[in-house]
Amino acid sequence: MAIGSLGAGSGLDLESLVSDMVSARRDTKVKLYENKLAGYEAELSALGSVGLAIDNFKTFVTTLNDDDLFSGRNAIIQQKEGKESLSIIPDKTASTDTYSIQVNQLAKGSRLVSDISSFSSRDEVVTSSGGELTLTAGDDELVLDVKPDTTLSKLREQINSAGKDLGVSANLVDDGDGHMFFTITSTKTGVGNTLSIDSSNLTLDSAALGGFFPGLSVPLGGDAQDAIITVDGIRVRNDSNEFDKAVAGLTISALDVSKEPIKVDISYNKETVENTIQGFVGSYNELISVFKQNTAKGSVLNGNSMIRNLSSSLASDLMSNHSSEGSAFTSIFDVGVEFLEDGTLSYDSDKFNSAVEEDFDGVASLFIGKNGLATSLDGLLDTYAGPRGMNSTLKDSVTKSIGSTEESLSDYEARMEKYEASLRSKFTNLDTQLANMNAQGSYLNSMLSQL
Repeated sequence: MAIGSLGAGSGLDLESLVSDMVSARRDTKVKLYENKLAGYEAELSALGSVGLAIDNFKTFVTTLNDDDLFSGRNAIIQQKEGKESLSIIPDKTASTDTYSIQVNQLAKGSRLVSDISSFSSRDEVVTSSGGELTLTAGDDELVLDVKPDTTLSKLREQINSAGKDLGVSANLVDDGDGHMFFTITSTKTGVGNTLSIDSSNLTLDSAALGGFFPGLSVPLGGDAQDAIITVDGIRVRNDSNEFDKAVAGLTISALDVSKEPIKVDISYNKETVENTIQGFVGSYNELISVFKQNTAKGSVLNGNSMIRNLSSSLASDLMSNHSSEGSAFTSIFDVGVEFLEDGTLSYDSDKFNSAVEEDFDGVASLFIGKNGLATSLDGLLDTYAGPRGMNSTLKDSVTKSIGSTEESLSDYEARMEKYEASLRSKFTNLDTQLANMNAQGSYLNSMLSQL
């Protein structure tokens, strides 16, 4: 309300009169608007909680409705931690079976070492005139343009710079007895990929002719070699330590030579499936709890048709037959999920594990595929979840109602301000007239008192 000196002229409490008249017309209507807004805000908040619960449940349903979840495989390798000889990555085509695998030999690259009498210092000049030096490892070739007056140290730097992408590197080793060894290594593994050097296009100094490049040779055990593993008695060679074709569906990486065969079990990824089903049950129970909380008697969403329809559809879908041809299971209640009296679900791990042992594919068919529960629920929830779902549509409608109500309240407040201004104008005139009349009365009384 505006603050002024209304009534100062007449001596009447016209300020309170204006305030009471405005309040009598304004307060009840404004309270109605405010109550309406509070109801909309509460409804919007409740729909937000419901939407989050629906989206969370939808996430687990979508995860369940994924072929990769049920087609995943685990590789259990019986080897000591910290002393692993192999690692295995199975794909969804791998057979669930047991294998005996031994790592007989690791693949490795090759190494060239100079003769003991070739060099004594890293600063010795290799060539005064320069030329080409060619390093070859299998199909890989590195051609170096060696500049005049290149020293052993500079040649090492040049090889390391140019050869890093091919896995070729050089080093200098001083034995402390006046001998400098020049070494060149290649990481390219496999028989036939041993590193070789060609200095035919490079003019060497006389100091180097004593056997530097001609004397750079492969020491004992320095040849490139294949990796060898034995799978169920069958010997398998490969030019690298990663065997991706030895056993269908398995990528086997040889890490270290093993003294004896290692037992490997390839099984279904049961643990991940079980964790997902437990998450599904938990998120469903959370959804039902949110529904009950927001639709209880006196709650803002009591009687909400969207929640009522979704609850009914979910219960109906859960209790439906989702069996596939040839499967011993007809519903998810056969594999450890149970309906409780309060409408929530429970999970029995022992029953699930028994079902998996009996028929893993049958368990999978209850959730995925044309008749699967997760497939059905995924389609159902598409109508309710996400930015285009029914819940978001309801929230948008409530948000529009809030905006419209706030606009109506603002318009009404503006009208009340005009009404108050009109009253003040009228009472100001009245106050002025009463003040004049009081002044005239006082004057007449004064004149009469003098007669």
